[in-house]
Amino acid sequence: MEEKSFPSLSKEVIESRIQLEQAYCHKPKGCYLARISLDFELSALLPFIRPQVKALYYEPEAGILIFKWPFKDNFYKVSLTKDEIKVGIVRDRPEAGEVIGHLLAFLSRIHAQRRELKPDFSPVKRPPALAIYKILPKSNCRECGELSCLAFAGKVSMAEAELTDCPHLSEEIIKGLSL
Repeated sequence: MEEKSFPSLSKEVIESRIQLEQAYCHKPKGCYLARISLDFELSALLPFIRPQVKALYYEPEAGILIFKWPFKDNFYKVSLTKDEIKVGIVRDRPEAGEVIGHLLAFLSRIHAQRRELKPDFSPVKRPPALAIYKILPKSNCRECGELSCLAFAGKVSMAEAELTDCPHLSEEIIKGLSL
């Protein structure tokens, strides 16, 4: 049986398939979620991708992997499903095309190396912001860099901050909340 290669999409095809949705940001303009539908499936590749990225969420049975993607001094939140890629937050279509093109090249490399890689099917779930907030001192001291403990909890829940950024938490408390 001949093994399929990972499909390649030209820059033009990628940019023509991108759909931009307005994201809810504090930025006055240039705040979009980019979405691209694929005509091939990613499901079988997800367990090989999971160990290669910092997974924020992974549900193997549902076929959803969410992770942070570093690219050109930015971090983008990427969501991969069976036949769709979502990337946020981008300023415009060219930025979305560049990020998605780079991501597809990464996926192609994973596809080519998957025989040497060990898949990881273990799910990843981050605790909700309120569960994190419950262990915080609720002093709103701002020493973590956020305006409030609740804002900090939201950032930790979305992996945009770490519990260790709060100088008032002991190691035991941090270890007690598995992230």
